Amino acid sequence: MIADQDEIWKKKCNISTKLYSKSFKQIYIDWFYQKCLHNRDLQSRTTIRRNGCFIGVYPGFSVQPIGKHKFEPIGGFTQHPISSSEMTIQLSFNIEDTACELIKLLEKASKFRKEWQQSSILKQMIMRYYRFMQLKASHSDNLLLIPTLDIEIVWQTHLLRSEIYNADCIRLFHRVINHKLLNNDMEEFLKEQAFQDTCQLYEQTFDEKYCPLLSTDRMNHVASNIFDYSSDLYGHKKTYYSYWDKTYFEYSLKSTKDFENPFSFTEDDINSDMNWLDECKNFMADLQKKLSNSNYYSYGLTKINLETTAMNGFTKSYEKFLYMAAKYPLKDGNSFIPPTYAIDIIWRAHMQEPLNYTADCLRLVGYVISHDPWPIVKDNNMKNSYDRIDQIWKQEFGSDKATDHLYDT
Repeated sequence: MIADQDEIWKKKCNISTKLYSKSFKQIYIDWFYQKCLHNRDLQSRTTIRRNGCFIGVYPGFSVQPIGKHKFEPIGGFTQHPISSSEMTIQLSFNIEDTACELIKLLEKASKFRKEWQQSSILKQMIMRYYRFMQLKASHSDNLLLIPTLDIEIVWQTHLLRSEIYNADCIRLFHRVINHKLLNNDMEEFLKEQAFQDTCQLYEQTFDEKYCPLLSTDRMNHVASNIFDYSSDLYGHKKTYYSYWDKTYFEYSLKSTKDFENPFSFTEDDINSDMNWLDECKNFMADLQKKLSNSNYYSYGLTKINLETTAMNGFTKSYEKFLYMAAKYPLKDGNSFIPPTYAIDIIWRAHMQEPLNYTADCLRLVGYVISHDPWPIVKDNNMKNSYDRIDQIWKQEFGSDKATDHLYDT
C-alpha cells in the first residue's frame, strides 16, 4: 500500500509535471526503463560519432570598453553593463537556448505562412488556441498539455503583447496562463503520452478532432530516441521544444462564421508577426553590407547567426537595453528606447515565460516593460526623440545601438 502511494513516486520523479492518463509511479518506472535501455545502447556502441562543424569569423569591430565607469546601483543592476564582458545580471531561465528555439520555431512556421494568412484559417487557428487555453485554465498547472504548431504560433502573437496577454488571461481564465518554449529531459520523455492525453481531453471537451495521432511504430521510434543529446547545426546542445510539429492539422475550407475572437489581438497581428523573421534577416543583411571586413563569414538572408559569439553579443546588448529602461524610465517626457532586431531576438525569448519575465522586469528594471512588436516612427518628433535616445546609448556604452551586438565582448 505504501509503495503504491503516488506522492512517494512524485518525489522520485523530482518534477511537478503530471500526465492526464498516468500515475507518477508509472511515469517513473517507464522513465527508468528507458534510461536502462539507453545505457545499454551506449555500452554496445563501438564507433566514434563525429559531428561536422564550421567556424564563422566575426567582424573585426573594436573591443568594448571595460573597466571603471561612473555608476550608481539602479534597480537590480549592481554593476554597469560594460564593467564586464559577461552578463552582469541573472535572468530566471536559459535565454540563449530559448532564443535559438524561438528562431527555429519561426523557421518551421514560415513554411505554412501562405496558407495560414488566409482569414478563414486564421479564425480556426484562434478558435483552436482559445479552446487549448480553456483546457490549460481548467486543469492544474502541473498537467502537461502539448500545443500544436499552429496553436503555438497564435500563442506567440499573444505573448508578445504582454499587457493584453495578462489582461486577457485574467478576464477570460481568471489567472495568467504560463508558457515556456523548452522542455526538460523528463518532460520530453513524457511528451508523446502527453500529446495523446491532450488529444483525448480536447476531443472529450469540445467534440472535435485536435490533431491526428502518430502510428504506434512511429511513437515507439520517437520514444527510443529521446535520449539523443547530439548538437544542432549551430553547435549548441540539442534542446527539446514544448510544442508538437510532427503532424499536420488540416483546416476546413469553410469559414467559421459563428466564432468571434475573444482576445485583444487581431488576425492582422498574427499576419504581421509571421513577417518578423524576414525583417530581422533583412536587418542583419543590411549590417553585413556595411561591413568592409573581407574575413567576415556572410550568412546572407538564409539564416540568423546563432553561434556562441553572436549570441553573446545579442545577450549583452539586451542587458544594456534593460539597464537603459531602468535608468531612463517612461516618465518626465522620456521616450522608451526602441530596440534593434538583434535586441528584439532576446527580448522575445525573454517573454516566452510570462511569469518569469514579469518577475525579472520588476527585479531588474522596477516595472514591466511593455513590448511593441512593430515600433513605427509616426512623425518627426518621434524620429527626433529616437535619435536623441540613440545618442544617449552611444554616450553610455561607447557604441552605436544598431551595431552594438557586433562588438567583440
